[in-house]
Amino acid sequence: MIRDAASQRVNFAGHYVLATWGCGSGCVTAAAIDSKSGRVSSLPFTVSNWPMDVTAPLSYRTNSCLLVVRGSRNESTDRGTYYYAFDGKAFTLLKSKNEARQ
Repeated sequence: MIRDAASQRVNFAGHYVLATWGCGSGCVTAAAIDSKSGRVSSLPFTVSNWPMDVTAPLSYRTNSCLLVVRGSRNESTDRGTYYYAFDGKAFTLLKSKNEARQ
């Protein structure tokens, strides 16, 4: 998945490709690939159990280092919205908001 994504267009944080793939039924994970150096920084968790009205549990933009995660991390029971900053090496949690289970 990472090798295939590395040839795709930049879609995250200026010059990165954010590759996403399934890790089971209702589960996704991701990695940021530096389009200049090829360095790969993996998301340090999986995402699952996102709300039914959410079509993409990971939201991001080409011109921003912000990654918005909706759902549960590492299959925990705490579902929420999590805001991460990517510094070129790692994803750092900035803020989180827990959501009521439905």
